[in-house]
Amino acid sequence: MAATRVRRESWQGQVAWRKTYAEGGHRRRIAALRWIARRLGANALLAPMPLSPALACRTEQSMINRLAALGANVPPVLAVGDRELLLGDLGSTLAVVCRAEPDDDKRRHLVQLGLDALADLHARGGYLSQAFARNLTVRDGRVGFIDLEEDPRTTMSLPAAQARDVLFYAHSTARFLTGQPGEHARLLQAHLARETPEVRAEVARTASALCWLSPIACLFGRRSRDVAEALASLARATA
Repeated sequence: MAATRVRRESWQGQVAWRKTYAEGGHRRRIAALRWIARRLGANALLAPMPLSPALACRTEQSMINRLAALGANVPPVLAVGDRELLLGDLGSTLAVVCRAEPDDDKRRHLVQLGLDALADLHARGGYLSQAFARNLTVRDGRVGFIDLEEDPRTTMSLPAAQARDVLFYAHSTARFLTGQPGEHARLLQAHLARETPEVRAEVARTASALCWLSPIACLFGRRSRDVAEALASLARATA
């Protein structure tokens, strides 16, 4: 993805976000990750190469317009420049809300809201850029989608792009349900039953290719343990 800088502003008395695109992305590292993904047969992990600032800006506009046409909750585009967009506000991110929520059952409900939103989007033929919890928002029980500056369909099929959404969401939400052992896997399993057979196959293939990482990741820091927890959930959900 291109590097971005986001600044909060006021627009006609409402909160808005000015997003400026710049050169960024580690091309060699991404190329190496793409090579590994191909070797593993994990199509859903074929990351798009970094875009120029202008192209990333146009890509986000295109993704927003495409998702809006599908009925998805995306930020309104308030103003457009060559390398920046002024976007409307959709509320706090799902990650922020989950981290602030002390109740296990309410966190479970929040994670389920995100899965329901993905299921609905996928049923309409849509997909996201990177479906991490930090790129989903929640306001009054409605989930929104932000940070859409890359298009996975430039490097993979629609089922792989939708499987990528499931994988990224699983990775970023497992940490919120550690107080309810096995619940994250159960939510993922129920969600996968709502996806197409092609998406389920992509998720299962990737989970199988990465399962060896789980016991190793457990040995390191918090972020690595989060990865291990997500991989364990995916393994149970696709068994």
